[in-house]
Order: sequence, then C-alpha cells, then structure tokens
Amino acid sequence: MNPYEMTFIIRPDRDEDGTRAVAEAVTGRISAAGGEIIAAIPWNPPRRRMAYPIKDFGDGFYVTTVFRVDPSALRPIENALKLNENILRFLIVQATELNIKQAQQRLQQQQAAAQAPPVQPPQPPTGAAPQNTVPLAPQEASPDVTEDIEPVPETVSVASPETEVEPAVDTEEADAASAAPQPAESVDESVEAERVSEPATAGTSTEPQE
Repeated sequence: MNPYEMTFIIRPDRDEDGTRAVAEAVTGRISAAGGEIIAAIPWNPPRRRMAYPIKDFGDGFYVTTVFRVDPSALRPIENALKLNENILRFLIVQATELNIKQAQQRLQQQQAAAQAPPVQPPQPPTGAAPQNTVPLAPQEASPDVTEDIEPVPETVSVASPETEVEPAVDTEEADAASAAPQPAESVDESVEAERVSEPATAGTSTEPQE
C-alpha cells in the first residue's frame, strides 16, 4: 500500500456534530476500501476562508487525512468524494515519510490537549473577605501648598536712655590734636580777659573828684 495525504473541505452550514459525521464518513470509506488511517486532523482553526466561492460558499471546514491504501482502490474513493454533497473540494497527493511524522505529531498534540483538564482561575481562600471589584474613581492629585512664612525681624539692640554711649575716639587723632599749637587769636583773647579782670591799682581812685 502507498501512503497518501488528502485535504478536503466540508461545507460550513453543518453544525459541529454534522461536520464530525462527514469527516468520519470519509475515513470510513477509506477503511472500507482496505486502507489504513494514519491520522485525521482538523485544521486549527478548522473554519477557513477560501480563495474563491465554491457552490455559493465562501468558507468551509478543513480536514487533513493521512492514510495508506492500494493504488487500485484510490479511484473508487475519489468517485465517492465527488458524489458527496457535503464535500466542497478535495485534493489527494502522494505522502512522504516527513508528512506522516508531522501528521502523527499533530494528532498526538490534539489528543493531549483534549485530555488535559481545563485551567480554572484561582479561588480565594475560605473565609476571606471578597475583594471589591468596583473600580474606584482616580483621586486627583492635590496641588502643592506653599506655606507663607513671615520673615523673622532681626533683633536690633537699642541703648537705654539712661545709658550714654560714648563714641569711639581714635587715640592717634586725639594725640595729634593735643600736640597741635594753639592759634594766636585764642592767646590774645585770654590775655585780654586777664587784663579786664585785674583790680584797680592803689594810686588810682575810681571815685569822681569834687
């Protein structure tokens, strides 16, 4: 027997059970002709859009089947597919060992995915309070507040009225002032003052004469 790879398109107006029944009918026809089914794999996703409409359908369910059969039984299989109203189009080509390995790997992957338990979301612990799922309104950012800080006045020391503050005197300037000669006018004034203040002499009478 020779290996073959066949891809066929099932019309899209069938439900899931009807599509599965059509695919099983095709594999059953090959088995009835003495063939061996290696793998029957729906595409992922199985429903695809076709390049052009066929029988007023723009899309369909794609299935690939790899099998072995005697070459003499291949012609009756093709004739049965042409008469099947649920098959829009099919194509049979000679399969290679690489095609067979790839088909077997895809079949194992699909079977493992079908047997794997569905992933459930994590459940909250028993007795835990339910989380609030209501979205909270976003809080507006408070504007920066600048505090008005009054400047602290500087402390000014004021002398008490009872306390006299003597100005600072430069010692060099005081010495220079004391060493300077007195002006002539000041000496004359002091001599004149001494003359006025002296009493009258003994021989001089201030009383008027008769």
